[in-house]
Amino acid sequence: MTAISAQFALNDVKPDMVLSDDLLDQQGQVLLPKGATLTEHIIESLHRHDVVSVRIAMGELTPEEDAIQRAHFQVRLERLFRKSDDEHANGLLHRYIRTFRLGEEA
Repeated sequence: MTAISAQFALNDVKPDMVLSDDLLDQQGQVLLPKGATLTEHIIESLHRHDVVSVRIAMGELTPEEDAIQRAHFQVRLERLFRKSDDEHANGLLHRYIRTFRLGEEA
């Protein structure tokens, strides 16, 4: 199944929420790893690090929802690349996006 996440302003974050992605500082250093459970102390610390928002795990898609989302991305990608010729750069970009959005092999 596919995980669902949402971006939250740090002021809206509550203890026991779980990060869906690694939280990085402005230099690219990991402040908190993906899956970290937030506490009141951690939230206060994030304010001191000038973090303004975080991605929070919201659950997972059902297999049916996942199939609908994959079909939606498939249609969008076909539309976006409908006029692209077979130039190497376009083909490479198309493959990378398909891998990212649809989980297909590049």
